[in-house]
Amino acid sequence: MPEKGINCPICSELCHRTEDASGHTVECPRCGRFRVSDVAFPLLDRMSWQQKVCISGWISENQSAHLDANSVDQLGRLRMPSVGERANKILFFLSKCSRKAGRNFSISNESGIDPHDGGDYVTLSLKRMTGIAWAADEQELEYLLNEYLQGEVEFLKYEYAYHVITPKGWSHLDALQQTNIQSQIGFIAMWFDKSVDPASLAIEAGIRNSGYEPLRIDRKEHNNKIDDEIVAGIRRSKFLVADFTGHRGGVYFETGFATGLGLPVIWLCRQDELEKTHFDTRQYNFIVWETNKLAELSKALQNRIEATIGRGPLTGNALS
Repeated sequence: MPEKGINCPICSELCHRTEDASGHTVECPRCGRFRVSDVAFPLLDRMSWQQKVCISGWISENQSAHLDANSVDQLGRLRMPSVGERANKILFFLSKCSRKAGRNFSISNESGIDPHDGGDYVTLSLKRMTGIAWAADEQELEYLLNEYLQGEVEFLKYEYAYHVITPKGWSHLDALQQTNIQSQIGFIAMWFDKSVDPASLAIEAGIRNSGYEPLRIDRKEHNNKIDDEIVAGIRRSKFLVADFTGHRGGVYFETGFATGLGLPVIWLCRQDELEKTHFDTRQYNFIVWETNKLAELSKALQNRIEATIGRGPLTGNALS
């Protein structure tokens, strides 16, 4: 039975929580839907206020995420986005809720996880939007909505109790998207283990053969913390190739981060490991590969990239 009047383990808002043998399912008016394992609860308690704001924001972008000890550790290292980045998150979310340019948005004090489609307008919960914006509180959200996005940048307009994205706001979103469109990088998220090194080479070959440059952080020389390098690498990429063989928490984290940025994700898994993937990923169309058929993996990945993203501009020698 769902428990009512329970505080969310992340943002402390009153939420509904259902417990089962593997953990808790939470429906929070700010964070949205997520699952958290029993072992992750004490780890969340130790997080700072700022870390919890970032985790709430990440979950808002990755609904039905499953938090275990490993993913909580990864999420605790998230960087707080700048004010401009948080405003962009609001704008990006509103654009996803819009079926057409010029559509109105109403922001209500009533709690609700999902946007309500009213036909000519969409109603959004103030608490839910606070999570979407990675905002510290509702006061900061209101500043982003009413001062930042409606100030000198004029990306939003507020009239007759409704917000609407301005033409300048749509142009700004187009410019943000164009930054990723011009990227020539395919980021690889996978297990750092010698047992999958041959598959890694096949994945790199598939990316190169489709006209892009593969990037796997453990192959790159760097002096910064690897977590910062991963986030920066994903931000600079056009798409992400995620191989879930080994079911590493970092791969789930990197995939969720890329999804939150709106980057295309191509899903891979070795055949004998497919049934172990988390249930939240089962709806995706995986490329399933076998150790003795890596040439087929390269070709299948190349075909998927070219079909979903388009052929890239780069050429060069690659393994096949």
